[in-house]
Parts: sequence; C-alpha cells; structure tokens
Amino acid sequence: MPAADVSPAQEVGRVRIRVIEPCGPPDSGVLNTNLAQLREAGLQVDYEPSNQSTGERLSVGGVATRFAHFNTGLSGHDYDYLLCVRGGYGASELLGLVDWTALADVAPRPLIGFSDVSALQSAFYTRLHWPALHAPMPGSPLWGDGADIEQLMTLLCSGQVWQGTVSVNGHGGEVDSSYSGRLFGGCLSVLTNLIGTAYLPNGFAGHILFFEDSGESPPRLLRCWRQWLDCGLLEDVRAVVFGRFTDIGPGQEDEEWVQNEMAARSPCPVFFSSEFGHVSPNMPLCLGAEAVITDGNLRWHLAR
Repeated sequence: MPAADVSPAQEVGRVRIRVIEPCGPPDSGVLNTNLAQLREAGLQVDYEPSNQSTGERLSVGGVATRFAHFNTGLSGHDYDYLLCVRGGYGASELLGLVDWTALADVAPRPLIGFSDVSALQSAFYTRLHWPALHAPMPGSPLWGDGADIEQLMTLLCSGQVWQGTVSVNGHGGEVDSSYSGRLFGGCLSVLTNLIGTAYLPNGFAGHILFFEDSGESPPRLLRCWRQWLDCGLLEDVRAVVFGRFTDIGPGQEDEEWVQNEMAARSPCPVFFSSEFGHVSPNMPLCLGAEAVITDGNLRWHLAR
C-alpha cells in the first residue's frame, strides 16, 4: 500500500511559535486572520494580547509589561520561534532587562520580524549568536498572500536547513562578480542607534550587510550612513545590499537618489534590491546565515 501524501506542515505539526508584542500594537483587523493562517498550516501558535495602547507601551510601566510579555517567549515552553506581531518603537528599551547570562544555555529561538525588531535581532545575534529572520509580521497590513509569506511559511515548516534568495542589481559593474560572507542587517536607523552599545558587533569583517528603512528623510539617512562610515563598521565588509527606503518625504531627493549617494560613499561593493523593506513583498533574510551574491541574486542558507 503506497504511503499517504504528507504536507510539510503535517510533518512539523509540533513546531511551536510564541507570538510576542515587544514594540507597537498589532493591527487587530489582520492579526487574527494571519494567525489563523499559521495554525491552518499545522503550526502551534501561542498568543496572549497585551492590550496596551501605544502611549501605555512607551511609559516605564509599559516597558516592564512589554518585557514580561517578551520574556514569556524566552523562558517559557520550548518554543521554536518568537514571532513579533509588529514593529513601531520601544524594542531597544527591553535590551537592558534581558538576563543574558541565563540565556547562554538556552537553545536558540530565532526572532522573526523587522523594523524596530531589528534592535532585538541584533542584540541576540551579538550576545548569543542566535540567528533571526528579517521577515513579515502578522500584525501588519503588509502581511499578504505573496511570495514573501509563502517562503516564510516554508521556512517555519522546514527542517534543519533554511535558505532563501532575493534578486539584486549592482551599483556599477559589481553584478558580474561574486561576493560571499555572513549575513547581517535590518532597519538602518534602528541599528545605527545601537552603535557603541553591547548590542551591535563592533566590526563586520567578512559580512554581507543589508539595510532598509521607512519614514526617514534623506538627510537623516545620510547621517546614519556617515555614522557607520566614521565608526569603521564597513571596514573589510564583503558587500552591502540596500533594500527599499520608503516614505522618505517630499522633495527632489527621492529613494533612488539616497541609495546612490550612500553607495557613492561606501568603501565596498553595493547592490540594490526591491524585494525587502517596509514593503510587500518583504522576502525573508536570515541574520547569521552564509550568503553569496552572484548572477544577480543574493542567496543565503543556514544549517540549524
């Protein structure tokens, strides 16, 4: 008798995901639908809403509440992933509350998200070498039904190997060359605010870096990039990939202008991609993965 067909989701029915709210409040109009989608894929999803307003989240008491919510995912049951509902503001205020020593013996729990979540992902990468997925979040209207969500679902339901691809275009003639390194990146302004702290590496030699952002003006983006340059964080970096820089405000200096100006200041090869950022699609990228840029694509993989 032939074996019955088994979907990837059925094979990983015991994968457990803790949905957390370390930053802003979710869009309730889409969150429940998207969490249902995850459960229908065979994933076990645990979620308890914090029921805080934006203002409450930013207060001292709100920080403590958000950390307790976050810490449940770190110290609770054996969760495989921590999925953030949305970005916004406030993730960096949680970093000083984490018991990093206690977590040193905990199996990695990759954080999934982007935007303000980049602060958490960077800290866990720096302090504990945990991988993370820069990827869509279910409490945001940007979570749709495109290729990014399809790939994220595949990664959540996969086994010991993660992998992904985004298309890139080279600044100048770099597209015909090949570059390899360890992948790291996220929201440029958020990561810039971590420079000089214990939550961002003090060097990225041998890395491929990726950056995106939203709602920042051209001068502010150039100021961020100048900080990376002046701190020497781009020394011996293999390559940089700029994703989307959306909603940068009115004026003649548009997204393309900003990207080209940052590229012109960079000491390493630079590539552009329209496939990640505060946009849809926002294709998953894995912090800590081995990556290679060749033939117009950034390909990454991580053996877990």
